[in-house]
Amino acid sequence: MRGDRAAGVMLYALALVLLAGGVVWFVRAAPDVGEDPAVVAGRVTVERLLPDLPRQAQAETMVLAAGRRTERSTAVVGGSYSLVMLCVGDGQVRVRLSAVGTDSGRAVPCAADEPQPVELTVGLADDFFMAVSAETRGAAVFRWRVTRARSY
Repeated sequence: MRGDRAAGVMLYALALVLLAGGVVWFVRAAPDVGEDPAVVAGRVTVERLLPDLPRQAQAETMVLAAGRRTERSTAVVGGSYSLVMLCVGDGQVRVRLSAVGTDSGRAVPCAADEPQPVELTVGLADDFFMAVSAETRGAAVFRWRVTRARSY
């Protein structure tokens, strides 16, 4: 009887070790959840340097993967507007403001240390259109804000 009991204890101990090994493997192989810390820090930086304003027509913070292209459009009242853009990352983001045509757009440099805003003054009739293409190595955090220019 002692031999059977020893074999049973050994079998349960081996099953317990196998279960513990499986739990460790499962936890270590699990994918990361949540955002990349660099993306979170980039979002905080661009929103601090380019905050929302009361008279803005539209603003947005976007996380762009390398090579990604996206478009934004919003209705506006005709007039002069200021478009300010800022990017945190490695590379540049190319912004095109025409809905038709094949212009190359404006490059907005992405910097990790001290990003510098790029500002354009544009005249709009009734619609604001912007196509954004990421020319970066890795993810970039891009923020833009379009604000009606003060009339004199």
